[in-house]
Amino acid sequence: MKIRLAKKSDKDTILQFCTDTFTWGDYIDRVFDIWYQEPDGELLVAEESNDKVDRNLNGNSVREPNRQPNADGNNTTITANLITNTATNVQPIALSHVILCPNKKRVWIEGIRVKQSFRRNKVATTLIDEMLQFGRRMGATEASAIISVNNTASRSLFEKKGFNSVSKWGYYNIKLHGNKHSRISVSNQSKNELKVRIAAMDDLDNIWDYLQCSEIYRLSGKTYFEAWRWYYLNYEKIVDFIKHQNLIIIENDNTIIEGVAITNYTGYWDRAEVFQIVYLDSTSTSKLRDLLFYCIDLYTVSLSDNKKIYDNDNTRSHQDDDNSNQLQIISYQTNELLEIMNNFEVIDSAQFLLYDLSL
Repeated sequence: MKIRLAKKSDKDTILQFCTDTFTWGDYIDRVFDIWYQEPDGELLVAEESNDKVDRNLNGNSVREPNRQPNADGNNTTITANLITNTATNVQPIALSHVILCPNKKRVWIEGIRVKQSFRRNKVATTLIDEMLQFGRRMGATEASAIISVNNTASRSLFEKKGFNSVSKWGYYNIKLHGNKHSRISVSNQSKNELKVRIAAMDDLDNIWDYLQCSEIYRLSGKTYFEAWRWYYLNYEKIVDFIKHQNLIIIENDNTIIEGVAITNYTGYWDRAEVFQIVYLDSTSTSKLRDLLFYCIDLYTVSLSDNKKIYDNDNTRSHQDDDNSNQLQIISYQTNELLEIMNNFEVIDSAQFLLYDLSL
């Protein structure tokens, strides 16, 4: 077996064993091209060697030419020390992706897939080792991954490699029905006694102070969700969320912040019209509920505005309509959140564990 960078020509072969990974299918077909092109990552393939190559290598895996940072920090291609003969009829048997996170200190591991007939042969272990080496070469100090609570095999594999579970996250895909869940009038928010509103730059330090004292922020690993990756929710990112009007706060009568929500209106991958709440944090169930309903109200208003634009657009598909009525909540899992979810039509849900490893 040898590990190399994926080629575009690998896609069809890889997708053949990435069709029924989950009960609903898989997502590799939607991200392969994205991952292939990301400059700060490596899309890796494990390749089966023929008998002749296996005998020559004594069963050891070989790293094909790969990218390493040069002096100016850019990726360049280098040649591995060990060059092997090209094997005939060699097929990819596994896939994984690793990428350097924006803070340049963490690498994100994702998309490990192994062909059924090659499982339990340490293929996934070899891929993880290669991704951790990538992180060290890039100067990262930690590696992270998200794993379903029910995926005991993957959890065991990562724990054997030294990863520790940091936090537990809930995912809820909800079907919205017009104004059924609306509780707050956006047009009348200045009179809203609940004092839920879009954060302004003047709120920045108060928001940061709230998070530093928040148990949810600590338990969530100080992270937020973005396109099925978890990134650190730091001061600079708070500034960015405020600038884009993606951060909602709830205040008490003394204008003290008692809850924070972060939204995403741009979707992810090829799902540009899915509305997401990517971080939820409050001091009580009632305030958490108010934050959630306010976010839905904002989204409902944006849908109404978009409908006026798209009513005469014949290119708009029914799929767009279906996506635009969906709300995805990805948040640190709490009993309060579970209680609130009972009031919604949840299409599907799952729970995930965030794993970290110091490099």
